[in-house]
Amino acid sequence: MKNKLRVLLIEDSEDDALLIKRELEKSGFDPQIERVETEEAMRAALKKKSWDLIISDYVLPRFSGLEALQLYKKEQLDLPFIVVSGKIGEDTAVEAMRAGAADYIMKNNLGRLSPAVKRELQDYKIRQDRTKVKQELKESLVELEKANSELQNEISVRKKAEEEAIDAKQHFQNIIESTHDLIISVDKNNRVSTWNTSTEDVTGYKRKDVLNRTITKIPVFKDPQRILDVIKQVSEEKKSGYEDIVIITQNNAKKIIRLKAAALKGKSNQKIGVLFMGQDITKDMEIHGKLIDGKSYVFPDKNIESTMNLFVDLIRSDYTGLCITRFNPEIINSMIPSRSKVNLVLLGQEKSGDYPIISDTKSLIQYIKEFTRKQEKPLILLDGVHYLITKFSFKEFLDALYEINEIVAKNHCLLFLRFDPAIVTEQQMAIIDNELDRVPSQKIEGIVLEDSVYNMLKFIYEQNQNNALIPYKKVMAYFKIAYSTAAKRLDELEGKGLIFTKRRGKLRTVYISDKGKTLLHKREIA
Repeated sequence: MKNKLRVLLIEDSEDDALLIKRELEKSGFDPQIERVETEEAMRAALKKKSWDLIISDYVLPRFSGLEALQLYKKEQLDLPFIVVSGKIGEDTAVEAMRAGAADYIMKNNLGRLSPAVKRELQDYKIRQDRTKVKQELKESLVELEKANSELQNEISVRKKAEEEAIDAKQHFQNIIESTHDLIISVDKNNRVSTWNTSTEDVTGYKRKDVLNRTITKIPVFKDPQRILDVIKQVSEEKKSGYEDIVIITQNNAKKIIRLKAAALKGKSNQKIGVLFMGQDITKDMEIHGKLIDGKSYVFPDKNIESTMNLFVDLIRSDYTGLCITRFNPEIINSMIPSRSKVNLVLLGQEKSGDYPIISDTKSLIQYIKEFTRKQEKPLILLDGVHYLITKFSFKEFLDALYEINEIVAKNHCLLFLRFDPAIVTEQQMAIIDNELDRVPSQKIEGIVLEDSVYNMLKFIYEQNQNNALIPYKKVMAYFKIAYSTAAKRLDELEGKGLIFTKRRGKLRTVYISDKGKTLLHKREIA
């Protein structure tokens, strides 16, 4: 059964309205669309009934998407508002997003509409659930304060007041258990004191498995020290924003959790622990370019450069690389920074220099199996696929790929498969796409940087090219700015996915991402 979707469509073209309806229907929605073309009609539609979604063209004869957004904000609406237009440039799109639009879609790329709608509807539901939980928490706290007041002022009814407090506490606990957010609390000795149902569902670990155990003694957090650092920051009343941490589930799967921490205080305002609230953002991070260990990704690209850029970025992030290729090894080595942890293997029949040779699919499978067993964070780039397909057959190559993919998943490594798409048929490409994931597109449209921030990104790129470490202090010294200013600019770059940071002991070092390189290149040739 299709999901009903009440859509207020601000559009002057019946043909475009029909295309939007069909696109939504293809993705399992049953859109109930009302189309309007003027501000008066939009006001009337908003008063007449409630809506699940607003979709608006940006340019209409007697109205505009920007005016529609202004009315949307004036009415204090919280439902998703998506701009779908055929006449919108980059600057206009940025203006629309700043005005309150959740996303913008080009009419010549309506394939993006349904994923955007599903995402925004999910976010909308999460916001509603969170608001409801916050209200219930507020009401519960009022009840607790009332119970405490009665307990102090009416000693004669202490027993009754205690029972009311217990009931209120149970109600508070019920709210914690009903929320979709992960809720974890630790006491002042860093022992787990709260572990709600949502946390059980995501991690696979039951409450009894973790309660009263310290953070470092439970096998959930991949980097327990990072959690301890956040606890310390909160305890010292230093500002703590959202933290994206990696957890290992009971089934040995990796998930990315976005956490927000707050101090817990007792009756006398003394610190008694830290509360964490979080969400599982694994799928969302994959959509926006976060690669997940245990998966294989395909690069249908004739040029190896972009694939190698991402490969090298991950090598800098403590992965150990295996590059299997038909390329000249000297060319490959020139793309890899010195002292990097990369094993280079050649596909072929005859030995070349000191490099190992793989001559058939069985040897390929065995080599990958041995490599992934020995490394803590293995990363494999399988290049030269044309050799395997032409030397043997597509079927033999595909059988090998199936087995390699299982090895990758079992040993939690990453695999990049690059080849020229011209060497396979459309049917063969469809089979490969069905088995492997495409690397998420690293879009840079709509990213605007001030000159000072752009110059910092360029400095990081130049230092990375020279294999130099870039701690925060080096950035501060080069630009002659305070720590707070440097941190703000670096946080902006990391938030846009243009850089990533890594800890080396007490140092926090900075590296440019493949997306950051793309942005620099685009600006240089513009």
